Amino acid sequence: MLFSTNYFGSIPYFQAMGKEDSIVIDIHEFYKKQTWRNRTRILESNGPLYLSVPVIRPAGSKTAVKDIEISNDSNWRKDHWKAIESSYKHAPYFFYYGPLIKSLIEHDDKLLYQFNQRILKQLLEWLDLQIETTFSNKYQAPKNKLDWRVQLDQKKFNYRQRRYIQVFQDKFEFVPNLSIIDLLMNEGPLGRNHILPKERHLFIGK
Repeated sequence: MLFSTNYFGSIPYFQAMGKEDSIVIDIHEFYKKQTWRNRTRILESNGPLYLSVPVIRPAGSKTAVKDIEISNDSNWRKDHWKAIESSYKHAPYFFYYGPLIKSLIEHDDKLLYQFNQRILKQLLEWLDLQIETTFSNKYQAPKNKLDWRVQLDQKKFNYRQRRYIQVFQDKFEFVPNLSIIDLLMNEGPLGRNHILPKERHLFIGK
């Protein structure tokens, strides 16, 4: 099954992935701005917060994902880490995963898809998900809306999800469909049980 590359993918992204034994990351699609390819959404004290990796598109709007470069004109790595640290320093698993996530963010990959892949492989290992990942060798257009590249290319998700205790539960109702970082920091390895539920959940994007 074909998936788009994601930066610290959402919980729905991993739930979809958890249905597969192997996936192919599409690196030949044209890069789309303001998508999960270069951003993720965590939960801070004031509510959901988007973190975006600044990128360079050498061929403008016709740049393939495989050619998207990471921009280092700003100190975004430091900003991302500070936001994650501030949001999750009181989470049960921050002590263990925090320094490791910081190390992932600080890695100096030139290309976005390679940076994301490094993160994805580590996340799959932490969640004990035995999913083989490879890269596409050519572009294949989605045949319908059931294609995961289409279903997961949403600004908002409506995906049935088991609740778990979040850091700011005293301030907010349960906030679903956040970055996998939120699930990992709060549930640790047990987050796997939320990725691979006993009952098959229905995905609906809107």
